[in-house]
Amino acid sequence: MANPLTPLRATLGLSQPEYASLVARTHDDLGLGRMAARREKVSRWESGRIVPEHSAQLAMAHIHGVPAREVARLGWPFWMHLATGDGVPLDEDARADLRLYLPRGGPRLATSGRPTGFALRGDRLAAQVHGALTRLAGPRPVLGREAAGRAVERLDWIEARIAALEAQMLASLLPSRLLLAAALTEHRQVVHLLATAGHCGGAARRLLLLSARTALLCSGFSCALGELTRAEQHALTAVRAAAAAGDCGISATAMTQLARHHLLAGSAADALGLLRAARTAAPDLPTATALELHNCEASAFAQLGRATEAARALDLAAEAFTSAEADRAATGTATDPDAYRRFVAIGRASVWTLLGRPGKARPQLAALANSLTASGSSTPSPYSALWFLYVVNGHLALGELDVAADAVHRVRALTGELPPVLASDLRHLLAPHRHERLLREAVDDLGTASAP
Repeated sequence: MANPLTPLRATLGLSQPEYASLVARTHDDLGLGRMAARREKVSRWESGRIVPEHSAQLAMAHIHGVPAREVARLGWPFWMHLATGDGVPLDEDARADLRLYLPRGGPRLATSGRPTGFALRGDRLAAQVHGALTRLAGPRPVLGREAAGRAVERLDWIEARIAALEAQMLASLLPSRLLLAAALTEHRQVVHLLATAGHCGGAARRLLLLSARTALLCSGFSCALGELTRAEQHALTAVRAAAAAGDCGISATAMTQLARHHLLAGSAADALGLLRAARTAAPDLPTATALELHNCEASAFAQLGRATEAARALDLAAEAFTSAEADRAATGTATDPDAYRRFVAIGRASVWTLLGRPGKARPQLAALANSLTASGSSTPSPYSALWFLYVVNGHLALGELDVAADAVHRVRALTGELPPVLASDLRHLLAPHRHERLLREAVDDLGTASAP
């Protein structure tokens, strides 16, 4: 079996020199000092000829979302199995393409603060996206044997469970951490079938699409928990798997979702590049993806201070919402229309707050908070806690401290238990106002929200 570092690096889509540079940069960012970025180091780590220094292992663990304490407890290379999950053995005979679809993590959930930085930005991210677009232009089949009998029945049940989880993306009463655990389980099963059994023809494409769909679920639920680095990894997996399957629509959706993660991390330029790639991948976007794309574009332009383009993107989002409503009426689908209204509201609230005009955001902030928490409202979204960050931030910008405090209590009641990272983000927003009694009480409420 290959060293576990090999599939971990392949999951990031990085060559050995690129991985060496990432480890060196992370090592420096963590305050561990400067280290040489040499391909030979990675090659020797993967071959087992040398063991990385402890500080280098800490940098690698940070990249792959493994707590530093586990590095000391388990030692090299055993701590890496916490990142690869519990079971997809890839030997040297496995196809290189399949290594790209390994799950980035097992059913382990992050419990500490938000990791800093993404694995791919700028030129490296653009190269990955270009590779996906090239793959879409001429997808190659995965060689192997055709699925039959019970194998097909197994895929049918996996697909049914995935569809049920996808329905939870817009509205669910279940905690996001449980939804993520379920999505990771399905993703691991699909990848296991790809990596160990092998299929060809229609079965191969079906497995790749299931891999992309489960990776999208993992990415979405990770984002709902505030775990953006984990969300990035799964979104990149979805981009690659959908491109290998030749599915333009899912590829565009994955690129749009990845753009949202970069926006949340404040990387507007990378987000705009991803959105351009999504349009290239699927010029005729599904209406839900088009709505998200225009909302992302509006927020990206707002981050860059380009108000006219941001306003135009908001208009396009409104048009996409109208189209989504028309599609829903024509097809009789059971999609909750409130979910799309929330997307529109959060887009407008985010844009006007970013542009320094929170007064224009006030109607959307109120509508969003009421739609999420009012008595008799529809089922909340897994993203509710994340969206409430915008609500609290907007009211703080307006100087409406009492309304901001009320929003914190409402999201606490709505979610039952806030994800630790989002609770930490809310505390950070409220910290400058701790002298105000109402906000101090709101912070105290958050303390109980994130207790184990």
